[in-house]
Amino acid sequence: MTVMGIRNGRAASGAGHLLDMIRNQRARTRSELVRASGMARATVENRLTGLLEAGYIVYGAGSPGAAPVGRPAEVFEFNHRSGIILAADLGLDHCRVAVTDLAAGILATTGGPVETESGPEEVLRQVGDHFTTALGQAGKGAAEVRAVALALPGPVETATGRINSPTMMSKWYEFDLRAFFAGRFSGIPVFVENDAHVMALGEQRKQWPDTADLLMVSAGMSISSGLVLGGQLFRGSLGAAGDIGHLNRGGGRVCRCGSVGCLETDAAGWAIARDLRSMDRDARTAADIVALTRAGDPDAVALVRQAGRAIGSVVADLVGVLNPSVVAVGGALAEARETLLAGIREAVYARSHPLATRDLQITHSLLGGDAGLVGAATLASEQLLAPEAIDAQLSSR
Repeated sequence: MTVMGIRNGRAASGAGHLLDMIRNQRARTRSELVRASGMARATVENRLTGLLEAGYIVYGAGSPGAAPVGRPAEVFEFNHRSGIILAADLGLDHCRVAVTDLAAGILATTGGPVETESGPEEVLRQVGDHFTTALGQAGKGAAEVRAVALALPGPVETATGRINSPTMMSKWYEFDLRAFFAGRFSGIPVFVENDAHVMALGEQRKQWPDTADLLMVSAGMSISSGLVLGGQLFRGSLGAAGDIGHLNRGGGRVCRCGSVGCLETDAAGWAIARDLRSMDRDARTAADIVALTRAGDPDAVALVRQAGRAIGSVVADLVGVLNPSVVAVGGALAEARETLLAGIREAVYARSHPLATRDLQITHSLLGGDAGLVGAATLASEQLLAPEAIDAQLSSR
């Protein structure tokens, strides 16, 4: 047997494997767990005792029909209230934080404006202050925190959790984000990921669980995308998968990354705001752009619609290559609703092969402004509750 086989075998016989089945409702009674796991009844009983004592599962209501004669069989449920996750969604000009339960259910949120260009120390101190506020709002304490999850508007190297591009968020390049919060929450794991990646994960897990292939487009002050393929988050070899904002589309405008002709120079919020200011509009943020668009400002509507077409031209290529079932559009600019979405749809359907778009759904993010927070918490939850992680936690008790 290979090393990987041994690891998988151990994981399949541990308490974490049972928790995974209970959490995903594949098996919920002792008899179901014995049958589904292939473990001996005594082993299942021992593993369940450990999960109950650790608070990961609780007894639920009797399952109708589980025991046709006599007392109903005991049903086990995942205890999503057994801990909390602190999630932060950072944009170029704002941040939102949340306290969630272990199922990524939001308990409290807060946030405010930030300037990512001021550097990580100042911004992360603000995030930490928002965490403290949100904990108070949720009536929770730091001792209940099981993980911290950060979503950032830049390419993140999965192995290190650091911004891995010196041209994007240059003051954040190689900064040890995990260490910053590990010092504040001792012994608590810190997960760092690109914002569009976690948005895709959260959208697929919470809103489209039966859809294995989903493309999330994040349209805000920056432009990016996230991919769930075959039910798994796809990051690429260096975490840069989905970085559509810096694909070259031609043209002579200089991008904030230093290149010329990037998609962002026509479609990102910073570029639209720049153009609106040149037309004597007071536009600095994505929220300003959305407000002007919803008010029917003709220049704002035209620029946002054109941004949608530009984004759609890139999405059309991705649709042709990856053939997703769903394209979800989120981010602050998505609050412009049909103005942006119509432009994306127009370009995708005009440029894509009919077979690739036959069953394609292009829609607003159903999680809306919470997509980044829910996605970051979901990423942390799935890591925390992975069978091997649960087995390691229980063995150290």
